[in-house]
Amino acid sequence: MFVVCFKAPIWGFFYGSILRKGKNLFVNSPTMKFIIVLFFSGLCLLSTAHESYFSFAEMEYNPTCECLEVTLTVSSHDLESFAIEKKIIDSQLESGLIEESLRMKMIDEIIFEGFKVYDNKKEITLFYVGHELFQDGNCSIYLKSESFDKTTVQLFYGLFMNVHTEQQNKLSYKQVNKQTVYNFFVFKRENEIEL
Repeated sequence: MFVVCFKAPIWGFFYGSILRKGKNLFVNSPTMKFIIVLFFSGLCLLSTAHESYFSFAEMEYNPTCECLEVTLTVSSHDLESFAIEKKIIDSQLESGLIEESLRMKMIDEIIFEGFKVYDNKKEITLFYVGHELFQDGNCSIYLKSESFDKTTVQLFYGLFMNVHTEQQNKLSYKQVNKQTVYNFFVFKRENEIEL
């Protein structure tokens, strides 16, 4: 609630010279009406604006190595701020990804904690393959699984959901002539995927 308290002489001046209809030509002018509409439109836009948090993954089963190949694309800012919060890095994500020990700590404590694959309730081991930082503010992380028979798997994709309740993750599973998209939310962090 917004409360403004004016002293009587100031309020009297404000009401008497500005608000009363017909006393001030500026109040009734198209310019003033435009300014007022613009001001309230700006307030409406600011009050409805909200941040959104997304990460995307592409996954496919490679029959040659009998493994999953995964590309996780996350916001560099989200990864950096989470890594700083967990005290893995001190400042920039880029320098943290260059140093191997910091990079592997980030992958183990953030990525592998938020992205897991299970076969009959047994976790399938994932391996870090590489990463790319892009100018658009995204970071792609490439993963590969251990070999296993092609079957139905359970996928946990709760990356950043403990930090941002608005977080939404989306996985696209690619097959030869087909692509299936799975959505993950705070209340639904797991999906069953038929390979």
